[in-house]
Amino acid sequence: MTSGPDPRAALRGFMALVLDMVRVDPDRRPSAEMQRWHREIAAAFGVVPEYARTNRDLLDRALLLREAAFPDEEMDAVPDDGAPPAPPSAERPRGG
Repeated sequence: MTSGPDPRAALRGFMALVLDMVRVDPDRRPSAEMQRWHREIAAAFGVVPEYARTNRDLLDRALLLREAAFPDEEMDAVPDDGAPPAPPSAERPRGG
């Protein structure tokens, strides 16, 4: 990836697409294009890419890349204010 978007931005886009693919069909084999994109992003961060047999595997690889790309960010941390999570109906109004 010598030209094009910032590798961290490319990783964010890649992860969004992989998440969508996992949601639709987690056990499907990723396309050759997605495997290539994974290899390119991995190379940009100096990570040795591993072959992903399924979309779920590809998501696991993308999460490893995220750790390499954003080492100082606690992306999994959720603030705890002590309150229980709101029920889905209270989070967002539904309907017309």
